[in-house]
Amino acid sequence: AEPLYVEALRAQRAVLGDQHPDTLRSMCNMAGLLRDQGKLAEAEPLYVEALRAQRAVLGDQHPDTLSSMSNMAGLLRGQGK
Repeated sequence: AEPLYVEALRAQRAVLGDQHPDTLRSMCNMAGLLRDQGKLAEAEPLYVEALRAQRAVLGDQHPDTLSSMSNMAGLLRGQGK
């Protein structure tokens, strides 16, 4: 699954840009996969980037932003932070 997530994210960044909601969703999907694989240090920067952009683009109360906040909290909990 990881190669497909990587390919999709690269294509969306190139075609839609880094701030597009679909690109941000793909970042979160990729981060979730990395988290599930135990690659917490690799997942964190993607979650951080996506959450910052979602807050700026979608706002703090948007469902995607809230979901990313929850995912980020779970990642940090898993890292003992």
